[in-house]
Amino acid sequence: MTDDIRMSQVSRVVAAPVGRVFAFLANVDNHPLLDTSGMVRGSVDHLTVSEVGSVFVMNMHNDFKGDHQVENHVVVYEPDRALGWAPAEPGHEPAGHTYVWRLEPDGEHRTVVSQTYDWSSFTHLDMLAHMPVVNRAQLQRSLDQLADAVDDQDGPGRPTPAG
Repeated sequence: MTDDIRMSQVSRVVAAPVGRVFAFLANVDNHPLLDTSGMVRGSVDHLTVSEVGSVFVMNMHNDFKGDHQVENHVVVYEPDRALGWAPAEPGHEPAGHTYVWRLEPDGEHRTVVSQTYDWSSFTHLDMLAHMPVVNRAQLQRSLDQLADAVDDQDGPGRPTPAG
């Protein structure tokens, strides 16, 4: 785990093949299932991310903005390896924070998943006091929720209890 002054990173092993994990993350309709902040309400465009430069829009809610939408600009797209986006106010450039998921196969049926939230280039000085939007514990819970969603229920990658 990494916790820089303006970046947090968490990792864990997930009992699912890398292709299944990547497909789940690329489908933006799944993102509310990973949200531990309570802000992500749902996808507007119901798409699957397929390239850098694409934009997907999410319905959001928080205490200081209420209901609103966020455009997520895809900044990393490496099939079965990495996916990341930079949030922005609709019609504006990204604000300087990114969410990046990196996947590393761990055998055929397991994946090491890392999630990095980086706000080191955040440009909205009036909002800087509210950063980070999510903390390391929330990122870790997000990984746990991903693991629950994609877990290979009876497959060879599933950890077995010691006995």
